[in-house]
Amino acid sequence: MQIAESEQTTGQMLSDHAHPRPALRQVTGWLVAAGLLGIAVGVAGLLALGIGYRLPLLPLAAIFLVTLAAPLLLLSVLHPQITVYERGLWLQPLIWRGSWVPWDALAGLHDHTLIQRGKRARWDQAREGHLITVAGALPAMYAVVGWMAGLGNRRAFGIASHSHREYAALRRVIRQHVPHSHA
Repeated sequence: MQIAESEQTTGQMLSDHAHPRPALRQVTGWLVAAGLLGIAVGVAGLLALGIGYRLPLLPLAAIFLVTLAAPLLLLSVLHPQITVYERGLWLQPLIWRGSWVPWDALAGLHDHTLIQRGKRARWDQAREGHLITVAGALPAMYAVVGWMAGLGNRRAFGIASHSHREYAALRRVIRQHVPHSHA
């Protein structure tokens, strides 16, 4: 786990909300990274072959291959590991660098539209979650979450009962710092 900047910037650490199954998260991170790398190599190959052999359909195929990166990008940033500090949140996504989100950057709390709610099987716990929109503090890749969740071009991340330990406590802390809640 990376640590957020300095304690002067973040304040004291209050709680850590990791994935309940860290080994599964790590394997998922490797697979997402491999998928994105495969897409990049495939696009480069299609473009090189298309331009080199003057085959106009291969660059078109590269465009379609690039669109397959969207779900992998979504998976890479949708439910980051979250550490709560006095002055904000430290988000650690699957494969990217961590991001600092000060409390005043939180813009909204919305129902999570990207997960299946309720129980999926009788032995499973009920799933619930929220999407948190952020104003200006997150890298551009978080825009894919807002876009795919129907929130427009806003950058967002998700919290969910199946992807964060102590979900209720995390939701309560975030709700206290969001200016106006929609959920």
